[in-house]
Amino acid sequence: MTQRGEELLKEYRNGIETLTEHLPEATKEYNHFTGSFFEDGELKKGTKHLMALAISVKEGDEASIAYHMDQCVEAECTDKEIYESMGVSAAYGGGSAMSQAVTTGLNILQEFRNR
Repeated sequence: MTQRGEELLKEYRNGIETLTEHLPEATKEYNHFTGSFFEDGELKKGTKHLMALAISVKEGDEASIAYHMDQCVEAECTDKEIYESMGVSAAYGGGSAMSQAVTTGLNILQEFRNR
């Protein structure tokens, strides 16, 4: 199996580092703004990443699929929760979301579970 998810995460994180070098204040503010929404609140952190994963699948954003899949695994979301979230995305987004769920999503989940 290729390490597509790990490659996407690395590329994303390298890109953030590069952007931070050039725009440190903007990146800091962006990370603060977005990060604050992913902390535990009325919804748990894992639930929020499941939501973001579903949106990422619907949008076909592979880097975000990898990032939020990684965060779902770290938050100890179950495979069933991940499958259901991707299923909701597919139900809402139709064929393009289903194809992202059963290719990119499932492949990256398997890769991350086999770390």
